[in-house]
Amino acid sequence: MKRRDLLKSVFGLSAGLVGMSAIKPLYASDDMVIRADPMYDVAPTKVTDRCYYILAKDPEPSPENHAFFNNPGFIITSEGVVVVDTGSSVQIGEMVIRQIKKITDKPVVKIINTHYHGDHFLGNHAFVEAYPGVEIYAHPSCIANIKSDNGEFWYSFMQRNSNNGISGTIVAPPTKVLNGGETMKIGDTTINIHQFGTAHTESDLMVQVVEDKLVYMGDTAMRRVANMRDGSFAGTIHTMKEVRALGCDHHLLGHGPHDTVAICDDMQQFCEIIYDGALKYMDEGLSDFEMKPKIIAEPFMQNVASNWPGYESTIGSFIGLAAAEAEKSLF
Repeated sequence: MKRRDLLKSVFGLSAGLVGMSAIKPLYASDDMVIRADPMYDVAPTKVTDRCYYILAKDPEPSPENHAFFNNPGFIITSEGVVVVDTGSSVQIGEMVIRQIKKITDKPVVKIINTHYHGDHFLGNHAFVEAYPGVEIYAHPSCIANIKSDNGEFWYSFMQRNSNNGISGTIVAPPTKVLNGGETMKIGDTTINIHQFGTAHTESDLMVQVVEDKLVYMGDTAMRRVANMRDGSFAGTIHTMKEVRALGCDHHLLGHGPHDTVAICDDMQQFCEIIYDGALKYMDEGLSDFEMKPKIIAEPFMQNVASNWPGYESTIGSFIGLAAAEAEKSLF
């Protein structure tokens, strides 16, 4: 598919364009498109005969990792491949496609974006280009968010942090809606879609592969302290309980290695210590600055969470956000 045709099919010229800063070079001519270097290959991790993910070892985007810091996943069914999150750029999306082709000659038939943070959807461009007409699914609030200025924000964020390593990426929003509660039967594979409210964002989708007792959790749980500004501590606690109840053996995360149900236990405990502590110490009249030493003195925080990437630099803002959410809950 030519790039001009790609623009028309993804955005619809009459409907306006998303991520304007990302696609301005495309207006000049196809010869003038500036595209960053390809992403280096990262071998997939096989979890079951159907389910894989590509592990990003770094917790943050950088020029060295080409903004590759989340885990794209894919499910090989008898009728084609379902991709769960596509990475931070067209270059990463192309790398994911290369890895899929090393394992199967089946086409990618569906994509699911678990939420609207750029490391989970900016790679859509590569799949739209390689598989014209591929169905891209997300929660309605995810679609609306990407079509707003959020698409441009995340393009700019990844460009800045990768030293222009995602140049040439077009923001390709999802076009198909999943609200949670749907079941997809794709050949020999049953996929249940779950949405348990606001955890990491209000648009979080979880993708359960029934036959394999496996769930792709997006960013609802991780052993990493990064971003809770779009999420909810109380909502994450609730979501961990719901995911645990699915009875899965394998939990694939947006960041970090795949895990057992223990990730739900740890994420729930982490959020409970922060949120319940904020409620308790707020009732005692403490500010978020004053409650921080008490919260981080808890054994779990000292022995477990303090080892997670981002803990030292971010735990203070997490406590501030939890205090704001706790205060809001009282009204």
